[in-house]
Amino acid sequence: MKRVSVLLLTISMLFLTACADSGSNSPGNEASHNSTSEDTRVLRFATDLSEDYVSTVSLKKFAEEVYEKTNGAIEIDIYAGGQLGEEASCIEQVQMGALDMTKSSMGALTSYNETLSLLGLPYLFKSTEHMWTVLNSEIGQDWLDSMSGTGMKGLGWIDTGSRCFYSIDPLESLEDFDGLKIRSMTSSIYVDTIEALGATAITMPANDVYSALQTGVVYAAENAIPAIMDRSHQELCHYLLLDAHNYLPEMILISESVWESFSSEEQAILQECIDNFEVNHRAAQAEADAEAIEKLKDSGMTIIEVDDAFKSELRLAEQPVYDKYGVGNEALIEQIESMA
Repeated sequence: MKRVSVLLLTISMLFLTACADSGSNSPGNEASHNSTSEDTRVLRFATDLSEDYVSTVSLKKFAEEVYEKTNGAIEIDIYAGGQLGEEASCIEQVQMGALDMTKSSMGALTSYNETLSLLGLPYLFKSTEHMWTVLNSEIGQDWLDSMSGTGMKGLGWIDTGSRCFYSIDPLESLEDFDGLKIRSMTSSIYVDTIEALGATAITMPANDVYSALQTGVVYAAENAIPAIMDRSHQELCHYLLLDAHNYLPEMILISESVWESFSSEEQAILQECIDNFEVNHRAAQAEADAEAIEKLKDSGMTIIEVDDAFKSELRLAEQPVYDKYGVGNEALIEQIESMA
């Protein structure tokens, strides 16, 4: 029934896309290439983030580069704002070959690939630089390769910055988490991460968080800093704790059947453009994080810094998460930590 519902959703979206003028404008849905050649292959890339979100803008630039380097043979249209469905639905569509490409958080992917749970360990990465050192190593390539057999191929990574807690009331000590209802991604490791701090995790799609904060279903959430502005959560939450509990990259996915349909030359071009995207977007994300913090301050949000003592207390509270999800990977975790 789950696959049938996804298929019906896909059929309806294909119909709407065919009826819309903007569905095949050009690479990245920009209006610079309004006439698509019969020899051009058009791929649909879905993201749940808005048109002007930092990663969406970077993905549009990636699409433009692919179009240029393939001399118009491959066109990638970016469908932002959840036009083609929520994150989980888009992953299923890519797995079935009904959608060409998408990006996914690790929380959504762990149900397909438990190997990736390790990336969600709280306070595993000490900084953005530490995370990229790991992702650019054999460890990161092994994580991408681990998608083999799922019907999807991991092409590369999207830097999403650090994930931090934000709340209606201040979070200045571990005691402030006690009993607090916090929105969580639908993944056991993120639920356990929140509950290890003494809080109560409430799972829901990202698009439902604003109303949940408004109605008291939850009193806090956690996300990348620019996403707070993107979803207007600062209107309801007035405190941001810069704890950076996760430097959690997202993965760029392509349907395996779509990937295998390309020539080796086309695959090489796509991979080259993904590699360039990673470098360019990393700089864009760092700039977006800094700008978002300033905008949040200007909106009246109180920014709470985390000193070493508080960070150590938070990390110690999360040890049960390491004991549960790190079993059998102790050596790898130690290797990752030593790369900081």
